[in-house]
Amino acid sequence: MFGVAGLSIFTFSFLANVNTTPQLATFGLGSIALFLLAIGLFLGPTAMASAEMGSTWPRTGGIYVWTRMAFGEGAGFMIIWLEWANFVVAWPNIMGTITLQSSFALNPDLNENPLFVVAVVIAVTWVAAGLGLRGLRLAGGFAWYSVVAGTVIPAVVIVGFAIAWLAQGNQPQMEISVDALIPDLGFGHLAFISGALLMFSGIEISAIHSGDVRNPGKTIPRSNLIAVVLCFLLFAPLTLALATVIPNDQIDIVTGLVQSAETIFAQFDAYWLTYVLTFLVVSGLIAALVQIVNGPSRGLLVAGREGGNLPPLLQRENRNKMPVAIILTQAVVSSGLALGYSFLGSVQNAWFMFALIQTNMTLIMYVIMFAAVVKLRYSRPGAARPYRIPGKKVGLFATVSLGTLVCIFGVLVSLIPTSEAGDMSAGVYVAVLLGGTAVFAAMPFVFWLFRKPSWKQNEVGLEVDAEALDA
Repeated sequence: MFGVAGLSIFTFSFLANVNTTPQLATFGLGSIALFLLAIGLFLGPTAMASAEMGSTWPRTGGIYVWTRMAFGEGAGFMIIWLEWANFVVAWPNIMGTITLQSSFALNPDLNENPLFVVAVVIAVTWVAAGLGLRGLRLAGGFAWYSVVAGTVIPAVVIVGFAIAWLAQGNQPQMEISVDALIPDLGFGHLAFISGALLMFSGIEISAIHSGDVRNPGKTIPRSNLIAVVLCFLLFAPLTLALATVIPNDQIDIVTGLVQSAETIFAQFDAYWLTYVLTFLVVSGLIAALVQIVNGPSRGLLVAGREGGNLPPLLQRENRNKMPVAIILTQAVVSSGLALGYSFLGSVQNAWFMFALIQTNMTLIMYVIMFAAVVKLRYSRPGAARPYRIPGKKVGLFATVSLGTLVCIFGVLVSLIPTSEAGDMSAGVYVAVLLGGTAVFAAMPFVFWLFRKPSWKQNEVGLEVDAEALDA
């Protein structure tokens, strides 16, 4: 059973994605304002919404269960599909990060070779898929390693060396002034705001295992608060460290962590530490990938069987009880997406487009979640709610409205081409972003058009709690 400490770390492990900090570092000192805005206007509402839902219905299933209760099977399948599709798009993005950070430390010229990037991304994709098929026990063993080795240690090392670098008398590369506290939100940087929102997405993950939480009415809200604080304490210093060492117009949004490490370590004649840190970051990413490959695919399998939303071919499991057909499908699709590194003008263009499509699907998912909170307040008013969004009806509507508006704003600003997309025309940029988001978001409706009663299976052991749907 999870207590406050255990659930806090579990939630933090899903939020702690330091590889998006280089985007925010381009704002220099103004990144602090963006962090505070993202926490107050986005992470706060999503944390409170998920805390209310998770504590009210402390059953396995999380956001899928809530949405299905509120709007029916179709909406529930839509949500779980978006979570899975989010990961499918994130896969080549994560693999690209692994490839680019590794090659930056060894030979930076390789980062400009699309064929090299595509080949490595596809190869590692299938290795990760193979590990994921081994089962949950193997994946669980990677959880702590991904957080400690891949996130916390690199962040602490970079921040510590940046402080030592300043102590030697070096001048910070970012502007230090009162005016610099206000971020430059020109058109060339607006889409980076989506990166801040993606950085703070995933707080609802704490409620997925709310059936295994002691006193969820108090534990979930407290653990969410602690996870939020931990994220700020990790992300903010690391972002400022990157901005301190590298001029904002020279920060690589993909390899910024390794780039800054190389710059700092060279000042101390400790270049070998670049390889150590690169190994930690890359191995941590791989560990995180193996850890989370099972969650979205397993959730999609559950929804596909329980609601009859997926054809039998996609409902197959292997002897380790892993959804083998779904995992192989996501590896095939992700491998196809990886070809974007060859066709979107530059490697960095492709990486950023994957990140934006992933962000947009996440924001759409949260809009549906906010709507479910309101719907269930009125359709099931008698349900015991150990935790409620503060402020009664005014607080409820203020919170969900704020969260919804921020999500919509995040989608809209993502459509504005950034300075990083200089090799891509505005028309292509918008077409790829809208087209990619629309195709993935529309797929559940395709399955619904062709679904048959024979697709539905009710098996003992599935992780959907039917009692939660009817309570």
